[in-house]
Amino acid sequence: MVKWRTSGTKSLAANTNFPRSLRDGLKGGLTQWNRSGSGLKYAAPTYTSGWQIYAFRASYTYSNLMGPAPGYAATQRSGSSHNGGTLYLNNRFTWVNGSQNISARKADVQTVVVHEVGHFTGLAHPWPGHCTDGTAYTDAEKKSVMTTINTGTRRSLNSDDVRGVTTLY
Repeated sequence: MVKWRTSGTKSLAANTNFPRSLRDGLKGGLTQWNRSGSGLKYAAPTYTSGWQIYAFRASYTYSNLMGPAPGYAATQRSGSSHNGGTLYLNNRFTWVNGSQNISARKADVQTVVVHEVGHFTGLAHPWPGHCTDGTAYTDAEKKSVMTTINTGTRRSLNSDDVRGVTTLY
């Protein structure tokens, strides 16, 4: 994974046609990372109909990069760091602000945003979902917003997530 080239506050822009029903979850997902105590912060989203000068954007669309996932974080990479990218929310899902069921294509906005923004932050999944080394997930990894286990709705950072972001920033 790559991380932001610098710490400090990062601003995200979305076009004004970004669905209003998803905006609270978008803001909530960004806010979770601000509670970590790290030197990295995310500003509340800005909605603009003009040219987006922001390097970090939100898009409500489908990209082949997503495959069957509800969201995707695409960074503008330069070595092991980045200065921005696009957070995609898949418009082929039914979006809710509550309990999700990914296998039924029903996704919670904040759960997906906090996970995908974790990738922008520089965190990877605790390990590949099909790990064959016999090691079990720790309790913290199971509850992490970054886990690949589809355990449902995870809207808040846990100790594993906080340890990861504070180590990076």
